[in-house]
Amino acid sequence: MSSIRLLWLNWRDLRNPLAGGAEVHAHEVLARLADRGWDCTLVSHAVRGLPSSDREAGYSVRREGGGNTFNFTVWNRLPEWVAELRPEIVVDDSNKIPLLAPWRTSVPVVGLIHHLFGTTIFREASPPAALYVHLAERLVPRCYRSVPVMTGSPSAQAELLRLGLQRVVDVGEGVDLRGYAPPGPGERDPDMLLYLGRVKKYKGLDVLLHTLAALVPHHPRVRLEIAGSGDDVPRLRAVAQTLGIAERVHFHGRVSEDEKISLYRRASVALNSSRKEGWGLTSIEANGCGTPVVASDVPGLCDSVRDGQTGYLVPFGDHAAMAERVGRILADGSLAKFLQERSLSWAAEHTWDRVAERTEEVLRRRLASR
Repeated sequence: MSSIRLLWLNWRDLRNPLAGGAEVHAHEVLARLADRGWDCTLVSHAVRGLPSSDREAGYSVRREGGGNTFNFTVWNRLPEWVAELRPEIVVDDSNKIPLLAPWRTSVPVVGLIHHLFGTTIFREASPPAALYVHLAERLVPRCYRSVPVMTGSPSAQAELLRLGLQRVVDVGEGVDLRGYAPPGPGERDPDMLLYLGRVKKYKGLDVLLHTLAALVPHHPRVRLEIAGSGDDVPRLRAVAQTLGIAERVHFHGRVSEDEKISLYRRASVALNSSRKEGWGLTSIEANGCGTPVVASDVPGLCDSVRDGQTGYLVPFGDHAAMAERVGRILADGSLAKFLQERSLSWAAEHTWDRVAERTEEVLRRRLASR
């Protein structure tokens, strides 16, 4: 049987310096589809220092267009890519701004939308850029209404259905937990809190700084490690200085996979104060090291954190509630052990093999319905 030709569109690829959870998702699924005989090509925007064409884990990578204008590149170039590559199906992985592939090709399209920014974008970007993203997202119900759309969590699925999309499938999210394991004796630091992810305004890291400040009177040695890159670091440094906790906050910048796992293993609690997530990959990664998570009770994170089992969910922006839950874990060894054990069990349920199987089912159903 001949291989199925698949064209996957995403703003970034795994080697992009700004790659995040969406890029990990695309890579893990593409690698498994390629292993099953699919002929896969990923097209993402060009990056200085990376070749225009590449191979990654059995699939091809092409890089064209700019990081801020890739949606226009897709709009202009998709018919040419289709003519050249002759894909039998296209995955429109609209991470950031919708790529609107269903309007640019007659080839069967399946969407992949992890989450939409909604009004959250006005807290992150400049007013003109935020308005642009907001208006672009308003095209989603029109463009993708009758197209099969995959997403990664029940809350994201519910949001897309509320927008009027008719064929939304939760294919789940996975985690590659090779190398992830609970810490050895004495490795976990009883005073260490961890945030790992992009350092952007919409991630709400101000809340974590206020949480840390509220914990200090009861836990005088507590500190916060922040791992990840982003443009909000200077402002957060100033906030930490104002709160008098600058010496308790360490900004690591982007870290390697080994460094990331080491941080997860040493942390007593991982934190996530984001306003909105597609799911919350870092929650499961932390759980893979037996580290409980305290996070905002928002779409995405409410799916990746099991309240009272693998950590706690608190109202977004409520640093007092977050401090109370974190303090409870730091002060109660029996509770911490319970959450650690439940975290390990929960993480083990999320595999990329399962996500790839569900994705392949959606793609094959779309091909069969042509």
